[in-house]
Amino acid sequence: MVAIYNYSYIAKFIFIGDMGCGKSSLLRKFTEGDFSERTNHTIGVEFGTKIIKVGDERVKIQAWDTAGQERFRSVTRSYYRGSIGTILVYDITNRESFEDLDKWIIDAQQLTPTHSIFVLVGNKADREQLREVDYKEGEAYAKKNGMVFFEASAKTGEKVDTIFYDLVSQILNMVNDGTVDPALPDSGVQCMKPQHARASTSSTSGTQPVNIGNRNTARFSVGSASCC
Repeated sequence: MVAIYNYSYIAKFIFIGDMGCGKSSLLRKFTEGDFSERTNHTIGVEFGTKIIKVGDERVKIQAWDTAGQERFRSVTRSYYRGSIGTILVYDITNRESFEDLDKWIIDAQQLTPTHSIFVLVGNKADREQLREVDYKEGEAYAKKNGMVFFEASAKTGEKVDTIFYDLVSQILNMVNDGTVDPALPDSGVQCMKPQHARASTSSTSGTQPVNIGNRNTARFSVGSASCC
């Protein structure tokens, strides 16, 4: 059978954390390789996608970047569902963004699948001279909450790709060992291989892969639209 997609799986990720911690910049750096010192605050949610290869598999990442402002939380909560990768971000130069992590992780743990992988990212690692949160504090928080930990920089690109490749590697391991079933609608991952593509797409309650032309990367704002 001829392959109908140029990737084997689709995986849904979500970015959460306080406003201004650099979630949008991390996503843009990963999907577009771009960084801007001036980035508008996210209104509702934004979306980015990119295909990466891990081992023999090509995986299409669909990442949802949620607004960090309190007034949007009722909207963004709907995007947590069906996310297999939860990327919790704080700013190492802003202690308040670190201290607010508990409120974000509580929501995510309640709304994401039980098998969702949590990653803690201390962003703006390039601003060492302005640091307010020690590396060991972030590492300890991640360990306490069962998360993988990275310090990264959306500006320099340090560790940005590593975050996504590590997540995808873990997801593929979970699929291969049967921990995650891509045929289930809320698993957060879909198998698009020829023998499974039809069954997978028909079992996702109307969720369809997002394709923008023939490009491997895309990014657009969806404001406060309902989650598909």
